[in-house]
Amino acid sequence: LIELKAVGALSQVRHFREGDRIYSAGDEGEELFIINRGVAELAAEKAVAGALATVLSRGDIFGETGALMHLPRDHFAKARADLSVQCFRRSDFPELLRRVPSFFLFLSEKLATRLFQTTELVRSHSAALELTGSLANFDVVTIYQTILHSKQTGLLTIADDQGGEISQFYFERGTPRWGRFGALIGEEAFWQLFLHDDQAATFSFANGAANQEAGVNGGALSRQADEILINAIHMRDEFDDLRKRLRDSSATLRRKQLNLLWDQSALADLRPVAEAIWQIAYSRPVALSDLSRECKFCDLKIYKAVDEMVRSGLFTLESPQPERCLAGT
Repeated sequence: LIELKAVGALSQVRHFREGDRIYSAGDEGEELFIINRGVAELAAEKAVAGALATVLSRGDIFGETGALMHLPRDHFAKARADLSVQCFRRSDFPELLRRVPSFFLFLSEKLATRLFQTTELVRSHSAALELTGSLANFDVVTIYQTILHSKQTGLLTIADDQGGEISQFYFERGTPRWGRFGALIGEEAFWQLFLHDDQAATFSFANGAANQEAGVNGGALSRQADEILINAIHMRDEFDDLRKRLRDSSATLRRKQLNLLWDQSALADLRPVAEAIWQIAYSRPVALSDLSRECKFCDLKIYKAVDEMVRSGLFTLESPQPERCLAGT
């Protein structure tokens, strides 16, 4: 608690609207930033043919090279969407080190992870990109951007710790074309990829053509690659907040009303999700975690619909009761 207060006293929260510049190339590197929420984009000031911007999301650090090495910025940073960052001034580093030494351990670990990822990914870059690794070491945003920047064609597979397939996504010249995540297909599968946080899972990207059957059977993706990424990051942030509010995924959904009433025009896109949940949970209580296996929607949409249905009194969400020990045992 004391360290958190010190971090708060020696940093400031700054907010940027979509499109706002955070800094420009040539600016003095006086600050480093950690993203609290939203999306930042880093790119060269002068566009280079074929070069793509780097997109950063919650927990990512940027601006550290200039701040730690007393160098001017060699790129610009802007908010790709509404953005909240924790800003640390270089002039406060000595006091921060004295009062919160663990902050610099955290910073070192984050930078070491980035160096490890860069080293591993550089080894994989070739005319025929081949990637393998663990989600404990590579986040999905990094994997996605590596494939996007490589402009390669191939199949991304996510597997569980036993080697069983969880999901597959086909990329054509770096752009996602179809996807499957369990029973989910298309965009629902892609959103679920970013919401999935099983760090025991592994990934592999195999260069080459893939069977187009999944795309033909409803799993096709039509959005632009960067649009998909920005939307997915937004959804991941929103899902993290919802999980904190709903907390217990083992909680049971129990019906309270006889009929489904869904009059919220602002949430019209969630009506099909609410109807699916209503059908599943109408006659029997259902654990929140089980809805993911029975609904053909990503977890964020399920959680949003459940949150609204509980708020409007259609369901209650009941945490499981601890087992009582029998007297004398």
